[in-house]
Amino acid sequence: MIGAFLLGLALAADQPILANVPGGARAEWRRSGTPELLVLPRPGEGWGKLAARVTPAAANAAELQAANEALARPLTGVRLRVPWDLLRPDLRVACARALFPLDRRVEAGWEHEVLAPWGGDGESWWELAEWFCGAGSRYPDLRQANPALGLYPARGSLILIPAAALRPEFRAVRATAARPSPTATPAVSAPPPPASTAAAPSVAAASAPARSAAGQAGGLEYRDGEAIYRLRPGEALYSAVVVRFTGQLHASDVNATAREIARRSGIADVTAIPVGYAVHIPFDVLLPEYLPAGNPRRLAWEKDREELAAIRRVIRAANLDGIHIILDAGHGGADTGAVVDGVWESTYVYDVMSRVKRVLEEQTKATVWTTVDNPAFTRKNLERDVLANERDQRLLVQPPYDLDDATTGVHLRWILANALLQRLKRQKVNPERVAFVSIHADSLHPAVRGLMVYVPSRSLRGSHAPWQRAAYQCRETRSLAAPRFPAAFRSRAEALSSQLGEAIVRSAERFGIPVHPYQPVRSSVLRGGSRWVPAVLRYTLVPTAVLIEICNLNNEQDRQQLLTWRFREKLAHAIVAGLAEGFSR
Repeated sequence: MIGAFLLGLALAADQPILANVPGGARAEWRRSGTPELLVLPRPGEGWGKLAARVTPAAANAAELQAANEALARPLTGVRLRVPWDLLRPDLRVACARALFPLDRRVEAGWEHEVLAPWGGDGESWWELAEWFCGAGSRYPDLRQANPALGLYPARGSLILIPAAALRPEFRAVRATAARPSPTATPAVSAPPPPASTAAAPSVAAASAPARSAAGQAGGLEYRDGEAIYRLRPGEALYSAVVVRFTGQLHASDVNATAREIARRSGIADVTAIPVGYAVHIPFDVLLPEYLPAGNPRRLAWEKDREELAAIRRVIRAANLDGIHIILDAGHGGADTGAVVDGVWESTYVYDVMSRVKRVLEEQTKATVWTTVDNPAFTRKNLERDVLANERDQRLLVQPPYDLDDATTGVHLRWILANALLQRLKRQKVNPERVAFVSIHADSLHPAVRGLMVYVPSRSLRGSHAPWQRAAYQCRETRSLAAPRFPAAFRSRAEALSSQLGEAIVRSAERFGIPVHPYQPVRSSVLRGGSRWVPAVLRYTLVPTAVLIEICNLNNEQDRQQLLTWRFREKLAHAIVAGLAEGFSR
């Protein structure tokens, strides 16, 4: 059965699920995407006739064409994509039945079995509400109908989508008394599931409250104000425990916490901990998502996540059409940023930013702005691995600033971004069609590896920015008023920025770029027991703002990859693909 197949196997991140739909079409579902129908055009069929056949009306021709790279005409023999929301209602039901053959219509509504075919979190409440109810904002109806399930339902969980919330076409399906025997098979090659793979658990089994969902997923047990984790083969105290469960990344923090945990756990030598040894982690250093269910910090975290999940981008732009991207490369000039074994952060993040700019301009419809320039940087660097360290970067305020002072340079960046946004607003550009992307490279504990994205936490941003116009002498400061950040803006900015950050991370994974395995999208920097938001994110008025840490220079593997132009080029393509995905869902 397809359910047992998917429950017993985690697919590769870039491997789609394909299923045959009656009539010769195929249903496709990609990780983090919305299901689509793949159809073959008939001979002589143009966009209008195709739209009349597979969507509710021929008037959808332009939108269908846009979803297929705006091809002049459908190509014979080439399958075309029909987005979920464009599908004719009966085809949407057929698509759902093909991809989710264990789903069924029951008297109370529609019963969906969580597949989570790519491992990790399964289909989210928002996605299910979007697919089956017509609007992701209806996810509270689903949560209310399934009170025993947590924020992230586990693979195999049965979710009831109430009849009153269903799209009309799903509501019209006749209820069945027994689970169907699926005939569709995903078009992916993989070994059969192990013989011990059991049938999908019942709702009661899936929701047993022995431990919190995150704690259970992380293998934690709880007792007397501590979480207990038993080390598995190949795991180290630093990465498998401290980095994972506390969120700490910087060497001094990780080392200090590791020493304290070792002391509490009776570990004399952190390099020789036996497999299965019980490691004791105090609650006060645990991330809230790893605390037991009902813990006040855990409850506050869940409420915060739910509130942000209800905020979604309403703008969708095919191939970034009409989107303005403000690119920023961190540091520069006298400020080298992190330096490890002669590798300057400023040199390589400028190279990556330049590649992102080129790919955006050559392969998308976005309008690109940059905050920094290096007159000495030329296209000869495109196929050069190790780059010459230079201090020629300058900030593109008027007049240009030579980045003599790091603090001034940081503040002038958000001032410039705000001035660009003000100019675009005067041109009637919706601010939510603008994204600010700052590119950096981190310097963390050597055990930490991979790309991360920071977004602005709503709770760590004040209601206004420090404003000393006289301290920053440039044309931009004279045209700006003191920035204000109302509560509604801060919440929406964190939500929109997080959505873009998650799209960039998903894209990096698809491109084979190393990604930090624990919390790759974060809303604050944690260092020395304190949390804060980088100034370029904290004070910008651009609603969608992300800071990408492309790698950890202190990690040997990360650093050696960064020293190859092919990796930097692949990284640029991954970032651009993430930006396109972030504005297309």
